[in-house]
Amino acid sequence: MKNSTIIQVVLLGTIAILSIIALQAYWIGKTWNVKEQEFHEKVNIALRNVTAEYKKIGTLPAYNLIDKVASNYYVVNVNQTINTHDLELFLRKHLEAVGLEENFQYAVYDCSANTMVGCALVNYDADKETARIAETVELPTHHEYTYYFGVRFPERNNHILESMAPMMIPAGILFVTI
Repeated sequence: MKNSTIIQVVLLGTIAILSIIALQAYWIGKTWNVKEQEFHEKVNIALRNVTAEYKKIGTLPAYNLIDKVASNYYVVNVNQTINTHDLELFLRKHLEAVGLEENFQYAVYDCSANTMVGCALVNYDADKETARIAETVELPTHHEYTYYFGVRFPERNNHILESMAPMMIPAGILFVTI
């Protein structure tokens, strides 16, 4: 075989492998965005259902109920005093109803002290039963509302990566073989 033929075959093979890697990277990125949007929609639905529980008790603001402060931190304006025990029950009930059995932290804003109080982490163990862990977690305050609670999902990225594992394994194998 001529040297020019061998070079052409190697060059075409390299282009083909790089094209496959680029295509997989593109689809992994698209899948990440879809999973992130799906997560956000599930959290939004669950938090709206929690606010509906508070609407039964009192009145809610007409707008600005849920604010996504960060990719894994949400604040919910309920405009009334919040019982942390009820809040935990409402959060667990409605997050599980939309299929989010993911660890989360929550806290209630105390306007007199200008801090988040009642901080707790709800951890889902291997048996899918929730176990409340008495652990103080500092959640940031949100100065737009007076009566609100915050919910943070510390392992959100891990949740998305786990759901994408079937797609990432072949990409990893291809990348390692190069």
